[in-house]
Amino acid sequence: MTKIKGSLFGAGAAACLLAALGGCIVAADDGSSSEEDEIFADEAAAAAAASQMRFGVAPQWSQTWSPPQSGPANVDVVAVGDWLQSGGFTSTHKTKLTQIVNAGKTPYFFGYIATDMTKKGLGSENDCDGNSGAPLCQRGAAYVRANIASMASAYQKAAAGINGALGGREALIHIEPDWYQFSQTAQQNALTENESDSYINQILGAIKSGCPSCKVVIDFSPWFSPSATKWASSVGDFYDGWDRSVVKYVGLTGKQFPFTTGKIDNFTYKEITTALSLPLVIVDAYTFGGGPINVDSTWLNESNVAKAVDMGVAIVMLSQTGDVAGYDSFIARVKGSSSSSSSSTTSSSSSSSSSSTSGSGGGGGGTTTSSSSSSSSSTGSGGSGGSNPGTGVRVEGGNITVSITPNSTWTGGYCNNVKLTKADSGETTWKLYVPSNGATLRDFWNTSAVKQGTDFVFTGVSWNAKIRPGTSVEFGYCANGTR
Repeated sequence: MTKIKGSLFGAGAAACLLAALGGCIVAADDGSSSEEDEIFADEAAAAAAASQMRFGVAPQWSQTWSPPQSGPANVDVVAVGDWLQSGGFTSTHKTKLTQIVNAGKTPYFFGYIATDMTKKGLGSENDCDGNSGAPLCQRGAAYVRANIASMASAYQKAAAGINGALGGREALIHIEPDWYQFSQTAQQNALTENESDSYINQILGAIKSGCPSCKVVIDFSPWFSPSATKWASSVGDFYDGWDRSVVKYVGLTGKQFPFTTGKIDNFTYKEITTALSLPLVIVDAYTFGGGPINVDSTWLNESNVAKAVDMGVAIVMLSQTGDVAGYDSFIARVKGSSSSSSSSTTSSSSSSSSSSTSGSGGGGGGTTTSSSSSSSSSTGSGGSGGSNPGTGVRVEGGNITVSITPNSTWTGGYCNNVKLTKADSGETTWKLYVPSNGATLRDFWNTSAVKQGTDFVFTGVSWNAKIRPGTSVEFGYCANGTR
């Protein structure tokens, strides 16, 4: 048993908690003070929150991710540095995609097909980037309007190419940076709201058709201003007509996005996740024009990562230039020397815990629980008011599977990860009841939580309050007491 001391995320915490989350037991030596126990609990709670982050790398066009020779090995997500453009899905894309998939990582594409086709059609390679005189910024909307069918077809073909190399795994496609530019006041014949929604939904539908396992990241420009468009009254007003059935995240790229709780241009990270009701992907790797940004040290800080998780940041992707080895070591420390190879952040109990099974049913499915001396997990599904006397875990919102797995443990407390997955049709608001077993809430992230009677009651925050069919919601909590 290891004892750690120090302030939040001190050297001892990095050595124990963050090196073996879920398996490190933090305990005080005999005779230690209650104040020390409080420090240990705070470290565990914050470490548990930080462990929810997924990390990625975004190589440059000229770079290939190929650890250990080049690139961090412990990432969860790897970008294909060659963007998808008017040439579609090429042999270079396929080679890099295959390498990423074979390594068990989630591939990440930047989709720039419609805008690249527009620039080429207008005979200019200039993006808007604040230059309202560029052809793209004045005549781009008219070109999109006349050619949207061929643009959607090109996306469908590219997505089908990606699908052929995926083997049913998930890939993320970050689509059309600065789509709002086609609705800006500088456009001579700007897209209307209905046109903007309709055209982007044709692209989304094409991706879904070509690659059923692909998910889309909606691009968000932090310098976006509703007043700069011809019709948007708010951020939500611009995006709320987009088909969310294939959308998983909102994303930022194109400049430096360091860790901060303040504004980046016009918005904070929290304001973005709240406005779009989506978790956020931050690509802190490319400047305007695609130049490199070295690994940003503001993200190599456990406390910062924990705060980012609380703001709704789901994935941070850093560069493959600069202190790449330091970035790799940081991920290993936070993730317990192993990265997730799944398509979303998932939690699992230790190898010594027994497997659990789940019931099914719309109007009240069962929940079964299994445990071992070192960890426990429970899964189940049920409709509104569904419950099981054996565990007492119940969820409202339809046929939703619940998975609760240990994250970390210390003397007098613990942290758990929770994952809800919706199986039936229709978007619903969820609510989860978990027996407290006499414990009290200490901390939680990506959720709202209260203790009501003998239960902990969890509900969503602004960006994950509703759950869509085939999607998951993940959050965590810490408590003082025993599981």
